[in-house]
Amino acid sequence: MKDKWFIFYENDWLYFHRFWTGRGVFKAQLIKRPDDYSMDEFWAERNYEKYENSDDDQDRETFCFLIANELLKIDVKEMDSNNNNIKSETDVMKGWSNVRSTLFYPPSDDEIQARINFTLRIKSVLFGLAVGDALGVPAEFISRDYFHENPVTDMIGYGTHALPAGTFSDDSSLSFCLAEALTQEFDLNRIAQNFVKWRTENYWTARGTLFDIGNATRLAIDRLVNKAQPELAGGTENNSNGNGSLMRILPLLFHLVDKNRDVRFELTKQVSSITHRHIRSVIACHYYLEFAIQIMSGSDKFEIYKNLQKEISEDIINYTDKQSEIVHFDRLLNENIYELAEEKIKSSGYVIHTLEASIWCLMTSDNYKDAVLKAVNLGDDTDTTAAVTGGLAGLLYGLDEIPPHWIEQLARRSDIDELAERMAGNYWIY
Repeated sequence: MKDKWFIFYENDWLYFHRFWTGRGVFKAQLIKRPDDYSMDEFWAERNYEKYENSDDDQDRETFCFLIANELLKIDVKEMDSNNNNIKSETDVMKGWSNVRSTLFYPPSDDEIQARINFTLRIKSVLFGLAVGDALGVPAEFISRDYFHENPVTDMIGYGTHALPAGTFSDDSSLSFCLAEALTQEFDLNRIAQNFVKWRTENYWTARGTLFDIGNATRLAIDRLVNKAQPELAGGTENNSNGNGSLMRILPLLFHLVDKNRDVRFELTKQVSSITHRHIRSVIACHYYLEFAIQIMSGSDKFEIYKNLQKEISEDIINYTDKQSEIVHFDRLLNENIYELAEEKIKSSGYVIHTLEASIWCLMTSDNYKDAVLKAVNLGDDTDTTAAVTGGLAGLLYGLDEIPPHWIEQLARRSDIDELAERMAGNYWIY
């Protein structure tokens, strides 16, 4: 993964934070004298959950490189941890001039926040999945053969559910319920009660009426109404492995991005289990979120796919007592699913089919529009396949790559925009 850094100065200390997690890794006390500067103390994080390296020499070299390359703006090819191989006193003087303007005339708070908050990424996820969902709603349950002759090419209305263009379904509604809960401190019960409000009060529905709900989700919410604990509400039977937790899990990404892998898996399990507690559904959500986390780090999608083949296989061994479940993920973990022909990809409501189809659509396209239209034209569970695809594609390609006229047609677009702003206020790197 690419490693990017956010460097700032406060109360005589230089701080070096990893940009995409916000974790502080290094800090150094900067002493300013009349004619020069010196580093009086250097500190490196040694909490393994925050920073895995423990090699002091390697950290010294990394720190020297960051000082020279990022602050002094010196072209550094090789660094020696003792003398830094800085080419001349002229380079040093020019470099410290750059540092002076950076440290003692810092950007405003607004400028800093604009650089490091998650607002655009949260919007790309929420609009990405909702637009995909809305594209698929009119086409739901229609066969793939029909779309071979009559492909969906734009946002349309009516069709299967006889609803206006831009209407999103339970996929987006439940995602927004999760995002709404994440505008505050993480609370599993709050997430669960938002799902209950959606079912009983039409909370976060597109047009004030709930028109679609999966059986496993309906049964789980009934259990919540009857005071079941949220982490125990979801079904555990094999036939409870619909795509109902996968379709609404993506906003959890922003709560997970600075956590270690153990915590990420456990939190994903908890949030999936509100409606889908079977380990297969949990693993599917974990795979999906890990793909998204690596998109956040700037990795190429094919690199991510290869990374996850090893990592998710290890996670199934380390975090579950159902290692036989790995066979259900065989095409993702042991094959190149993007090399398969369309007829080999299924698009039913089964969680494995939805996960495979969404990754296939993402991997066999190179822009948001083509990815989600490909998902819709697979037929069957079109809204969910396109929502799951659209969330990742929005994150990968960015908000600006979602066709504006699709966003303009989307129900409650201003509410979604405002939700993203509120959620970003709770999740930004500092």
